Amino acid sequence: MLLEDVKGLLRGSWKVTVGLPAEGLLASALRAQGAKVVVCNTPVLRKSIFTPRGAVGFAKDTFQGVRQMHALLKSTKPSAVLVNTTIIPLWVAYARLSGHKVALHVHESESHSPKPMRLGLSLPGTFAHRIITNSRFTNAAYLQHVPWAQKNSQVIYNGIAGPPHPAPARQKLNGPLRLLYVGRLSERKGLLVLLDAVTILQQQGVDVSLSLVGAVFEGYETFEQALKDRVKALPRPELVEFLGFQSDVWPHYESADIAVVPAQLEESFGNTAVEAILAERPVIASRIGGLQEAVEPYSSAVLVEPGNPQELAAAIETIRSGWEQFRVSAQQAAVKAREFHDPELFGQRMDSALKSLLASG
Repeated sequence: MLLEDVKGLLRGSWKVTVGLPAEGLLASALRAQGAKVVVCNTPVLRKSIFTPRGAVGFAKDTFQGVRQMHALLKSTKPSAVLVNTTIIPLWVAYARLSGHKVALHVHESESHSPKPMRLGLSLPGTFAHRIITNSRFTNAAYLQHVPWAQKNSQVIYNGIAGPPHPAPARQKLNGPLRLLYVGRLSERKGLLVLLDAVTILQQQGVDVSLSLVGAVFEGYETFEQALKDRVKALPRPELVEFLGFQSDVWPHYESADIAVVPAQLEESFGNTAVEAILAERPVIASRIGGLQEAVEPYSSAVLVEPGNPQELAAAIETIRSGWEQFRVSAQQAAVKAREFHDPELFGQRMDSALKSLLASG
């Protein structure tokens, strides 16, 4: 979302300097859009800071970060500072205390985290003149512990670019019903539940395949192995494929019939679910948090209770049996989603939010 923020501001004639903790692909993408990128050490709020070693590291990063933030603010003399994530809280507080107009863009939800963590993420945001959240759910979750900041908050839904030329879903379901999951391979994303649903369907004689597009975080390879072990126990394991991380997901949506987003923990929004809608595919998503909010406007989406493989399997069967209706609904939903999540419109809203912040005096 940082890249979309910057693209919108550049279209609004802002001169944008981005402070990043390190060089990388994001830095290159930002420069390609016309932004200036400066490497600036930033203390990051993680669960590890509640350990002695983590606390020492955070204190060290804070000392170095303040010096580098001060130097960057002094050299750029910004009209406004936009902080793009809640996990770098020092930026919000320091920019405000040094006399700058500050907006915080919140697109994370940590409602399931321990209370000290949630307080640590929310309190610094009260230094912001404007808090921009990506959904009503995120807004409520973020402001739960700082309700007095509600007056400074507003919701701007994510801008999401769809495929350049979306291909309609196939008219007839000849051969296996093709399911697709796109996202991080982790337990909280509900992948074991998805495999249980596939098991139920295959045991019922439904010809169903599953493609998994995504990878695990480094250090969590044991979960990927657990997934593969679970696949081996399926009635037809050869119909499940692990495709790893893919920079271009649209060909995989084009090959799929139904996208599944079976998250078990609350998410701030549902970008991958909206991507499926933009790709003209019916989507099944968990009835939870911002994910539910993301797909509720679309008739091609079916919501299920998280962690319930029987209900998930039933939802897949519902779409399969009513395929023509869902196929047409998916085409209609894509038109609506392209208008609502248009990246240029998103950029205009971010541009307007910052300009109104400056005009507020």
